[in-house]
Parts: sequence; C-alpha cells; structure tokens
Amino acid sequence: MKKFHALILVSFLCLSASSALAGTQLAAGAIGTTSDIYMLVMGWANALKQAGSSVTLTPLEACGTVKLLRGLITNKWDIGFIASPHYANALTGELNFEKDPPALREHYKKVRTLFGILSGMGMYVVRGDSDIITIPDLKGKKLVIGTPGGMAGLVTRRLFKAYGLDAEKNDYSAQYLEYGSALDEMRSNLLDRTILWGGIPQSVAFNFTRQIPLRFLPIDEDKFEEFRKDMPQGQYYMLKEFSPELLKSVYGEKNIIQDKPTNMWTFQMMVVVRDDMPDDVAYEITKQFWKNLDFVKSTAASLQSIDPKEALTVLSAEFHPGAVKYYKEKGWL
Repeated sequence: MKKFHALILVSFLCLSASSALAGTQLAAGAIGTTSDIYMLVMGWANALKQAGSSVTLTPLEACGTVKLLRGLITNKWDIGFIASPHYANALTGELNFEKDPPALREHYKKVRTLFGILSGMGMYVVRGDSDIITIPDLKGKKLVIGTPGGMAGLVTRRLFKAYGLDAEKNDYSAQYLEYGSALDEMRSNLLDRTILWGGIPQSVAFNFTRQIPLRFLPIDEDKFEEFRKDMPQGQYYMLKEFSPELLKSVYGEKNIIQDKPTNMWTFQMMVVVRDDMPDDVAYEITKQFWKNLDFVKSTAASLQSIDPKEALTVLSAEFHPGAVKYYKEKGWL
C-alpha cells in the first residue's frame, strides 16, 4: 500500500510539473524582422513546436537592444536580448542608460540570462563603386551609424573618435535608420555608408548585393584598442576577421568588391529573461534550444556560428536557475 501511495505521489508531482508548463505562452522581443536575432527566435519557436513542448514562443518586432531591455523589465515581452557590455552599462548607469532613474536601475538587477550568442556583428558597408576604402575616407560624408533606440550609434561614435572623426564637430553627418531604409538610401546614392548588424551573410546586405556590389570597411586594430580603453565596459568588445574569399563565397564573386581582409566588432548578445520566470519554464526553453540547435541553425545561414562552448562565457548577467539546472545536467557548468 505504501508503494502504491508513493507511486500516486510521484505521479501527482510529475503531473503538477507538467501542468505548470502547459499552455505557457512567451513573447520574445527581437531586433527587426531581417535581423539574425529575429531569425533565431523564429527557429527557437519552431523548435519548441516541433518538440511538442508545452511552451510556445512568439517573436515580436522591436528596435534596438536598449528598448529590448526596457521592454523586458516592463513586461512587454518575456525574453529579450542585450549585449554583455550594454547590460553592464545599464547596471552602472552609463552611456545610453545614464539618465535612467534609480528605480529603473533596480529593475535591471532582476534580469537573468539563459545564454549568449556571437552570431551578430557590427559591420560598416559602402557601395562597391564608391571611392570610400577606409574609415578615414568617411570624413564629410553622410552615414547611418545605428538604428533608433539601439547602442550601435554610440559605439560607432566612440570608435570613429579614435580615428579623429567627431560627429559633433561635423566631421560627418550622422543618421539613425533601420537597416533596410539605410540601404534603400545607399541604393539611391543619398547615403554614403551604413552600419549593419547581423551575421555573415547579413540578409538585407545579401539582397542589396543582388543589384549593387558592396564593400566592407576594415577597422584598424590599434584604433579599436583605443576605443576599448575609452569605451565603458570596453573589455567585452572584440573583433572578428573575414577574408575576401569567404565574403565572396557567401555573397557571390561579383557582388563584393574586396581585395583585403575586413573585420567587424562584436560581443556576446545575451538572451535575457526576468528573474520571476518559473525555473521549469527557463529549463524547458533552454533545453529545447540546445537539443534542437541544428534545427534552429537551419533557419538562417547567419546562425551557423552559434556554439555552446562560447555561449556560457563573457556574460555580464547572472544565469537563471532554470538554465543552470540544464547546464549542470549536461556538464557544461
């Protein structure tokens, strides 16, 4: 009889755990519908569905990561994305978070991470028929330095200062536009250069090169080191180099005008949730993401570099306990 009661108890606990997940609907804020972040959420949502999970995930189009973080803590969505350095900026009230009231900063402390991804990068592109070859050539030009509500504009301003280019001194005309709109203006020669965020290939750039070739501008390593020293939380930033051969193999031999290697700045983009997300929900969505990583990667070519060996390093937020449980089971922590 005692064994029977024990079985009933175990069954009840299992049913209770299952019912806690049943019908759980989560929303994820992502950067635009053309970004690798949005593609990742799409793949993740489909992976949960394919696995028969009781948790469903819906991607929502948003703007930059500053808005994604604020939307997370104000319950606009359940999952957001914020770079490791930018979250550290939020906690200390630096840069785009400088004017945040103390109460808002307290809410930032409730953010937890599930993992990070290195698939996204900041890249500077010009038309392949342009005479702009290096960043110093941008003096006196009109360029997009970031999207509205994002951190890329601030990063670009700081990086360009290492080259002696200052937007406040009218060394260049700085604009904020979504990537698609920026490339539309470049197509019409109304814009000299834009920043893009994403992987290789970057989807908007790929579409652009079907009509007009692009060139990627390199970042000097010594200038980047100056930037890292000047930039709050600069230790989280890094460069990734790409050969002309690789870029041409991805975009097409005639679609990229590139005879020298280029590089792009990046950091860990953290997948973040609030600390009030139930542990079993965080465990489930983390587990299904990694169990179905190949399926998630199949969503977009730009997601191919996601690697669990890198995903748990160089993060500035605490792990959610539900994610920790899964990683300990896997022996990753």
